[in-house]
Amino acid sequence: MIPKIIHQVWEGKTEPLPDFLINLAETWKKKHLQWQYELWDAIRMENLIETYFPDFAETYFNYRYPVQRWDAIRYLILYHIGGLYVDFDFECIEPIDSLLFGKRCCFGMDPEENARMFQKPFILSNAIMASEPMHPFMKQIIDQLPLTKSEAKDKVNYVLETTGPFLITKLYNNYPEKEQITLFPPELTSPFSKNEMQKYLKGEIDEDTMDRKLEKAVAVHYFFGMWLQESD
Repeated sequence: MIPKIIHQVWEGKTEPLPDFLINLAETWKKKHLQWQYELWDAIRMENLIETYFPDFAETYFNYRYPVQRWDAIRYLILYHIGGLYVDFDFECIEPIDSLLFGKRCCFGMDPEENARMFQKPFILSNAIMASEPMHPFMKQIIDQLPLTKSEAKDKVNYVLETTGPFLITKLYNNYPEKEQITLFPPELTSPFSKNEMQKYLKGEIDEDTMDRKLEKAVAVHYFFGMWLQESD
């Protein structure tokens, strides 16, 4: 069973959590009044590593980019504690309880347009995912993290391949017990593609299209991509 705990990560080493992200986090709290909310800062993240995953410390503290730590820690949190992990650039529209009921391990899927941009048939998102504690697929992700290499020269593909969605999608494709894993179609947790979201934020999508896109959604992903602007 997936515990009713919402996890969000903000390391806070270079800047405080911006107000607009705090406001988005509040949407999750308001829609899940019976849930526990956990904010993970650098101290909590490092304590988790040192206390429960000391063998992973060398990998964790030597990542090339900070975002790789932020990727890795979410898998460790879900494996150790369980619950729902969601990035700060998500707005909650409806409670997620019914989607998670009876499930063991869940991932949102990126919009098809996003996948096509990378010439992929589909992409599992690590921006919204949920798991019971000690789930074997989360364990497989964690075990693979120190072993994964990338020949990519650019930051985006390097991160996606070593700790992000490309890695977990590859592991899912090879996972023999896919019935243990539930994939949420984009219309539920990410109804707008990255390009559509940019138009939406500029007011360039008409109201009928917006209503249609949001008809089944429990959450909206804004794709702020703040990690792309991080000074590494």
